[in-house]
Amino acid sequence: MSLPDVAVIGGGPAGMMAAGRAAENGASVLLIEKNAALGRKLLITGGGRCNVTNAEPDARTLAGHYGTARHALLSPFSKFSSADTLGWLAAHGVPTKIEDNQRAFPANDQAASVLGALERYLQTGRVKLALGREVTGLAVADGLVTAVNTRRGPLSAGRYVLATGGTSHPETGSTGDGFQWLADLGLQVRFPEPSLVPVAVREPWVAELAGLSFAEAGLGAWVGNERLEYRTGKLLFTHFGLSGPLVLNFATALTQLRAKTSRRGELTLRIDLFPSLDARALDRELLERFGAQPGKKLRNALGTLTPPRLVPRLLTQSGADGEKPLAQVTRTEREGLGSALKGLALTFRRLMDETRAVVSSGGLHVDEIDWRTMNCKKLPNLAVVGDLIDINRPSGGYSLQLCWSTGWVAGTAVP
Repeated sequence: MSLPDVAVIGGGPAGMMAAGRAAENGASVLLIEKNAALGRKLLITGGGRCNVTNAEPDARTLAGHYGTARHALLSPFSKFSSADTLGWLAAHGVPTKIEDNQRAFPANDQAASVLGALERYLQTGRVKLALGREVTGLAVADGLVTAVNTRRGPLSAGRYVLATGGTSHPETGSTGDGFQWLADLGLQVRFPEPSLVPVAVREPWVAELAGLSFAEAGLGAWVGNERLEYRTGKLLFTHFGLSGPLVLNFATALTQLRAKTSRRGELTLRIDLFPSLDARALDRELLERFGAQPGKKLRNALGTLTPPRLVPRLLTQSGADGEKPLAQVTRTEREGLGSALKGLALTFRRLMDETRAVVSSGGLHVDEIDWRTMNCKKLPNLAVVGDLIDINRPSGGYSLQLCWSTGWVAGTAVP
């Protein structure tokens, strides 16, 4: 039996893209996946909706969202951009839509449609699948990878693409094995830790608000009366604390802030439910509402201003009497409500672990890679793609775009 031109290890988005693209270019391809099916993590991305990319059309601007790796990513993004991702999906039967902050989703909100497109891509290219095949490492001789070691024996090819992913959602098989394999080969690897991850808070009453979301909220990090940092974005209450893009993108900074200020007191989080209004504008809004319905109870009036489940917490924090008619609400009570609406307080406890993480940080150092091909400089017949590379990126489609672009480049580079 002749050896395949390339063996791709990992059946996630980056691996499937690399395998399909290599096959499209005429290569014989073997795709190795330890699960019994491809794309398990892809099916749960974006809550099952699959945020396929961030539709920023300018490659340089898009790369700017990836921190210190922005210069390296200009090459792969110039070869396969977010526009190329949307075009590829459309050509493979998956129309898309663009939502807030340039986040792109399948028009039907189904991650399964994206996986289906990738599986058809593999079938068209006659990619051979080795499913349920657990890899244990890579064999190397004379500066080249010679085989993929599996529990059922070695598999060899002319070239190799490593696409085993990070450590977020390990229940999908994404257990970070590739980091150790790369380190064992003498490459510079930073071992992963949760990056885009929800936040746990101390207050148990937050569970009462689980499922409430705000398309635009503010979140401030405070120590005592000093605000350390403030950001805005989409926020979601969970049974253990806070999530949503705003929190996920803030998570790493919150742990750093707590470390810097731990001697000064606890780190508190204040949620601004009206980030587009300053305190004076919000007070005028409350005055207008209270004056329009003077006989209405405060509790009921607040229920038309915010989700009703929030009302008890706002009343508790402000100290206002929810049974009072609006005409009897004092200025002090109204200002207290304004403060609660602009700063609903919670106590930062910790970041959740890998089982809750959307993305893990860490991976192969960017300097180890030839970005024109995604090949390792020290092992030129091994390409590394997707979440195995040490690149920080925010929530909002940036992780999947990294997978599509690096997978495409690696697949294209196979002779």
